[in-house]
Amino acid sequence: MGKGVLHRHTESVFLLALFLGALALRLLYLSEIRHSPFYDAPVVDAKVFLEQARQIAAGQFWGKPEPFWQPPLYIYFLAGLCWLFPTSYFTAIRLGQMLLGSGSCLLIYLIARRVLPTGPARLAGILAAAYSMFFYYEGELLAVSLEIFLDLLLLHRLQGALQGERSWDWALAGVLAGLAALTRPNILLFVGALWAWQAWRARQVVPVAWHRPLARRLAQFLVPLLLVVMPVSLRNYLVGGEWAFISTNGGVNFYLGNNPDYDRTVAIHPGRQWEDLVMAPVRAGQARAGEKSAYFYGKSFDYILAHPFDWLGLLLKKTYLFWSGPELKRNQDIYYGRQHSTLLSALLWDHLIAFPFGLLGPLGLLGLVLLWRRPEAGLLHLYVLAYSASVIFFFVAARYRMPVLPILLIFAAAALDELWTALRARDGGRLARLGLPLLALLVVLNLRSASNPEHDAQLYCDLGEISLRQGDYNRAIQHSLKALELEPDYDYARHNLATAYLYQNRYAEAIREGLRTIQDSPGRPDTRILLGQAYTALGQWAPATVHLHQALQIDSTSGMARYSYGRLLLKQGQPAQALPHLQAARQWQPRDFWVCYDLARAYQTNGQAGQALQTYLQALAIENRPEALNALGALYLEQGDLARAAQVQRRLETLGR
Repeated sequence: MGKGVLHRHTESVFLLALFLGALALRLLYLSEIRHSPFYDAPVVDAKVFLEQARQIAAGQFWGKPEPFWQPPLYIYFLAGLCWLFPTSYFTAIRLGQMLLGSGSCLLIYLIARRVLPTGPARLAGILAAAYSMFFYYEGELLAVSLEIFLDLLLLHRLQGALQGERSWDWALAGVLAGLAALTRPNILLFVGALWAWQAWRARQVVPVAWHRPLARRLAQFLVPLLLVVMPVSLRNYLVGGEWAFISTNGGVNFYLGNNPDYDRTVAIHPGRQWEDLVMAPVRAGQARAGEKSAYFYGKSFDYILAHPFDWLGLLLKKTYLFWSGPELKRNQDIYYGRQHSTLLSALLWDHLIAFPFGLLGPLGLLGLVLLWRRPEAGLLHLYVLAYSASVIFFFVAARYRMPVLPILLIFAAAALDELWTALRARDGGRLARLGLPLLALLVVLNLRSASNPEHDAQLYCDLGEISLRQGDYNRAIQHSLKALELEPDYDYARHNLATAYLYQNRYAEAIREGLRTIQDSPGRPDTRILLGQAYTALGQWAPATVHLHQALQIDSTSGMARYSYGRLLLKQGQPAQALPHLQAARQWQPRDFWVCYDLARAYQTNGQAGQALQTYLQALAIENRPEALNALGALYLEQGDLARAAQVQRRLETLGR
């Protein structure tokens, strides 16, 4: 066997072993997190992504009739998996993301192989396979795994384009850049930096007419990129009447990270403060999606221009936060995940060193400096600097710095290789020159500590919401009370507490907490509906009517408000007035037994026996419940249809057994 054949065989074996090893770790992690309360109950961004994906999978291919709020590619990725696996999509999505993550480990090795010797390149791939934050995010319903995979594919093709000068490499890189931008537009800053760098290099190498080959390569890259992105831009224009290149959440995200009260705004979680913030443009007369985004950009630039030195100080602070060891939460506390995974607990902690990034950051920065003069590493340097800048210019969170980590692992592998070489050679001077800066970075970048999940009000609020979905009302009360203990004005937690009391038929307590909620957040239609339901259960029609009227004034499209108000009218003996509301609720929730059952009761009370009969049968097709069987049997008896009434009676007896 020739050396070349042997090398290719060894390479193939390593790639297969790397992929299978990475996948095995991820499958172990997946088996552990199945017991997490968040596994099949996503919250905040993950919940929104999944809701939109399920709507698309159900046939609404173009999504809501408004410009995309968030980049759409990941949502369509989820939609495809929901469509293929309609009953097991929670597991299918995570398996798909873990396959992408395992593939990303191969790409990290292949990219590293072009700038490092085989040993350090393999080390980079192995470190990626075992890097805890990769499989943590692959287990979340967030775009991180898809973004990393596309960014790495882009870098790999760009390496080929820069070395081979084949036109199809540039075209394929353009397609990948477009797809990456549709996942997270941050990559566009790297794209701009790439072509500025290419122009500088071309001018250095060919002083005369340097722009002609550059313009050709730029066209080969840019045209495919635009062909990928422009359909989304056109769709945004057609549904919203205004141009939005990809999505419209850029303005508010920029404002969160560029204002005089950064620490407060970046920590805002779903609730009254967030709703007040996002409604600020509407109160200023800017109602369209693009106008809202421009409003927030304008506020940020007003602050930057008025206080440039304060803003520069803020940039320095965010730069430190980006490179510091602890994993900053965005919506969920990352360290909470350790409670549900032994593997994650072993590979993620914050004691002395915030492992793993508290070690990777210093090693990666050391390797970045060591490889600074290597031309073949220039693309990777540019990516790290440009992408990290794209995060720092907005705001810093662990999930947003994740796409930089694969390349930092390559630089970290280079640094470890240099340290090992110096150690084997017993080169004390070299060890000191490498070790002292590394030690300084380890100390400086690990000065901060991660937040404690025990002090995270949002975490307990989310756990309370999940317990509500699962019907565990005692636990929902426990978690909601803990959230309110940590943050007394947390309106979402108080609403969840009121809801749990309502489901336990503790109506007076539900009303008490509901009234406290709307005292702080009067514009919440869901709390108004809750109060209407609680007062209805107590037979207090007047306050029930007031709150349900207000809920419909706030949101006239609310199916739950329509149902609750229709049910109230039915209880008051006004079936004719109840019917339009219950019919609207049926359009909102066609597979809800109680909506269908109460609509049938309204038809029956209003003297529309035929409609009532048909609707009772439809309710029983949804769920075979005694309430509908009793009503149906009574209706057959009223009509003198004794045979059918007897059939219904037999069904009731069977159900009773």
